[in-house]
Formats: sequence, structure tokens, C-alpha cells
Amino acid sequence: MNPQERQRQPILNAPGIIQALVAITILLHFRQLVLTPLENYELLRYAAFIPARFELPDIWQHEGVSLALSPLTYSFLHADIYHLLLNMFFFLAFGTAVARRMSWCIFALLYVTSAVISAFFWMMLNADAVTPLVGASGALSGAAGALVRMSITPKLAHDPRHPIMPAKTAILFGGFWISSNLILALLAVNVSFGVSNIAWEAHIGGFLFGLGIGRFVDGMGLRDPIALPPGFM
Repeated sequence: MNPQERQRQPILNAPGIIQALVAITILLHFRQLVLTPLENYELLRYAAFIPARFELPDIWQHEGVSLALSPLTYSFLHADIYHLLLNMFFFLAFGTAVARRMSWCIFALLYVTSAVISAFFWMMLNADAVTPLVGASGALSGAAGALVRMSITPKLAHDPRHPIMPAKTAILFGGFWISSNLILALLAVNVSFGVSNIAWEAHIGGFLFGLGIGRFVDGMGLRDPIALPPGFM
């Protein structure tokens, strides 16, 4: 197989930025597993996102750095191995396609911003929450939203090096993402079997952010521009 043929293959390997984020997240989780209960409590206190913590007296004076970083650091923590594996699976699925349509630094900025936006969207609806928010689902929701937007209104779509979903599939997927999280919201209110621990607000917040910014970042920072459709003038 020559280099041109390899270039036209579907996604075979995740981009370096995806591999790096997944590796960091997994390594941090396994480091968390060997912490004592007290150390784990301290980690969650300072690195998880806890809305009620922002209201503590003199918090910025004593814990300003960790408080400022918590809207990002929470995304690298996970409740258990199942939570971790589920998020990493979906991140590899959605993040890989998105990362191939922009430079690594633009994708890293999208990931970080999606995590932050998701956290504060969750905080808007849970202002007094003392339960720590953890997990990469807000950040990967941003990637999923961006993928949907790129698929529906791509700038330049027809380059096999930069795959996206068909527009109809993207619309169905976007509808499913929003509706499934709204269903989780209803179940969290009316039924008690653990769904109240799912941060559906962060999922929706991240997805809407990615949906809004997806076309803007599509193709940004690529060394070789995304190819024009065949016959396009």
C-alpha cells in the first residue's frame, strides 16, 4: 500500500493530541486508585469542580489557584473505572474525527474550553451543589457538538483525511444527544436509581458550545487546507 492509499484509509489511529489526553486521564485515574481515603478527599476538594466552594469566605485568598483551575482539572478525574472507560471510548470516537479537522493546539483549546463551559453551565443549575463534578464528559460533549456542526455545515467536506458524518446522520445524532440528556434530567427528578449522579447539564452545555463553535474551528490551523469537493470552483 503506497502512502497516498494509506492517507485515504478511514481513521486507523487517533491523532497525537487525542492519545495524549487519553493517556494523561488514564494515568491520573490509576494514580488516584492508590491514594488513601484522606488523600482522595483532598484531591476531590481541590481538583474537582464544586460550586458551593466558590461561596466559601476568603476562598480566593487561600485556595485561589486550585479554585481557578478546578473548571478544567475536574475533567481529568473519574468516579470509577467504568466512568473512565465509557468517557474515553466516546472521546476516542468523537474526538478523533474532530481533531483530524484542525491543528492539535486548536483542538486542545476546544477541549479545554468545552470542559470549562460545561462546568459553569452545570453550576448555573446547581449553584449550591456540594457534590463534586468529575469526568471528561463535558469536554467530549463539546467535541461531539462540534462534529455535528461540522457535518451539517462543513466548510470544505470532501477530503478523506478529514472524515465527518453524513449531514442526516449528524442531525439524528444531535437530536438523540439532546433528547437523551433531557430524559436523564426527567429521570433524575422523578426516579431514584442513580441517574441523579449523571451531570446531564454539563453534557448539554458542552454540546451546545461545540455546536455553536464547530463551523468556526473547522479546518483551523491545518498545515494543508481541507481539500475542495471534486469539481468545486
